[in-house]
Amino acid sequence: MMRIYIDEADLWKDKPLYKAIVEAMRANDIAGVTVYRGILGYGAHRRIHRTKLSASLTIARFMLSAVDTEEKLRSFLPLVDQMVEEGLVVLSDVDIIKYSYRALDVDLTESVSVNPSV
Repeated sequence: MMRIYIDEADLWKDKPLYKAIVEAMRANDIAGVTVYRGILGYGAHRRIHRTKLSASLTIARFMLSAVDTEEKLRSFLPLVDQMVEEGLVVLSDVDIIKYSYRALDVDLTESVSVNPSV
């Protein structure tokens, strides 16, 4: 598992960094990633960070959590190193207990032909 801790204000090529990382992971065929918004915590500067619901003056902290094979995550690290100027990147071993998903019902881009005589 790879976890990446960054700020909401962090950018990559004029795009929110968290979004750019998710798109890069998808393009690099990483199995899955989820972005979490932190509500309370502290980091290297030891200042308490909290999300204020009423004011947008506080910069939110995000954690991205990605799961794939160690090989794929390690091969993605050079790009993460380029993208994350300030933050924390952690790799850890995990035991995947279950990984299942439902197949998509219909590909909406397929054309459907209807035979009116039937």
